Amino acid sequence: MNISDLNPQSIVFKLIAIAISILIIVGTVYEAINHYENVGYQRRVSEEDVQRNKDLELAAIQTRKLQSQLDEAQHELSVTKQRLATLSANSVVLSNRLRDSITQYNSGLSNYSKQALIERVNTLSNVFGECTSQYTEVAAKADTYAADLKMMQDSWPK
Repeated sequence: MNISDLNPQSIVFKLIAIAISILIIVGTVYEAINHYENVGYQRRVSEEDVQRNKDLELAAIQTRKLQSQLDEAQHELSVTKQRLATLSANSVVLSNRLRDSITQYNSGLSNYSKQALIERVNTLSNVFGECTSQYTEVAAKADTYAADLKMMQDSWPK
């Protein structure tokens, strides 16, 4: 079979058929590449979503843990404030009693002997020394609690 034996219309149809076949093959290859690229992209998006969800869960756990720590610290602060208020109230009561005792003692000073007065002054000095010691101890605890509170406030994540 010669090329001259072929009819020009048949050659055109064959060329068109070949061109269409090539276009179909190229289109199919292009769509396959696009499909696999989209599958890869979707897989990556899914992996990122999974990781984001894990990160959110970890953040929620950390938030609950920090909130629990804050709640405990606030409870301890409340208890400490209550203790300090009780100590302060007791201190005021004891101070008032001491003041009343000294007033009562001063009113009857002329009735006591010299030795009784010396013993009384020594006793009052001891009581005053003990009060001063207790006051110093309470003040030191209050300062410690205040420093602890400041440390907790400064260390809490902002």
